[in-house]
Amino acid sequence: MDIAERLKWHRETIVGKIQQDYAESIGVKRSAYSLWEAGTQRLSLDGALAIRKKYDLSLDFLYEGNDAALPMTLRNAWRDKP
Repeated sequence: MDIAERLKWHRETIVGKIQQDYAESIGVKRSAYSLWEAGTQRLSLDGALAIRKKYDLSLDFLYEGNDAALPMTLRNAWRDKP
């Protein structure tokens, strides 16, 4: 999976928010978030740091897909996804 797919998984499956609400929760414009989730623009470091601060997602997970640094509940949800 790539960054865009991990972002979408977290927003839809774990947080259960629409793009607008998720973007607002991390303090970015929906248009910027939408481009990250679509994979047409790379997730900015500032955006990744905002997601880490708000939702405790590690940068290793966001950028590389390494789930070892996730909290146990998130790691289990990630590994159990269809």
